[in-house]
Amino acid sequence: MPHCPMKFQYVRHRLSSASIRILDIGCGNNSPSVTKRWFPGCHYTGADIQRYNLSGEDDAAMDAFYLLGSDSSGYAEIPDGSYDFVILNHVLEHIREPAPVLAALCSKLKPGGYIWIAFPSLRSLSLPSSEDETLQFCDDPTHVYLPDVREVVNILLANGVKVLHAGRSREGFLTTLADAMKLMKRLLRKTITGRFSGRGMWYLLGFEDHVLGQRRLG
Repeated sequence: MPHCPMKFQYVRHRLSSASIRILDIGCGNNSPSVTKRWFPGCHYTGADIQRYNLSGEDDAAMDAFYLLGSDSSGYAEIPDGSYDFVILNHVLEHIREPAPVLAALCSKLKPGGYIWIAFPSLRSLSLPSSEDETLQFCDDPTHVYLPDVREVVNILLANGVKVLHAGRSREGFLTTLADAMKLMKRLLRKTITGRFSGRGMWYLLGFEDHVLGQRRLG
């Protein structure tokens, strides 16, 4: 069985209905088909400023799509109170003023619905640059804002969403152990060649923070 993506690890046991509605903000990189793999009966809505790295399988997996503006427009077209799960997986760091966007997305949740927000951590500023995957925050020139866990939490609390979990994203013990062995080999390679691959090292090195919230019922 394929490894469960981090954005689903905290919620897959909470979303047991076969008819859940998912809103995925920033739905590129094959996210529609990956989401349907883990939630096969869901109604999947994608939203993005472009259709980025989407296959025919991804297009078929989407039940709806909203085109957003790079100026943070387009969110008003998404219906309020309609989704069991809203995903913002590495989106906020690409928005110059993300607070209004995050506040608007809280309103898209059904009462009891969950929201997952993941973003680069402050620690990422001190990580080494990677030749093949963003590891140091500024490796990606489209990163224009560094979110903070407390900031994100306060926005959720102000918009009727309680926080269930927040902080550093971590894998399980065995995955972490395997990644640590990979890291030792890559550091040795860096000593010899001067080149470093950070692929798959996000969770071991603490690149990602997250906040998981649930909209209050009342």
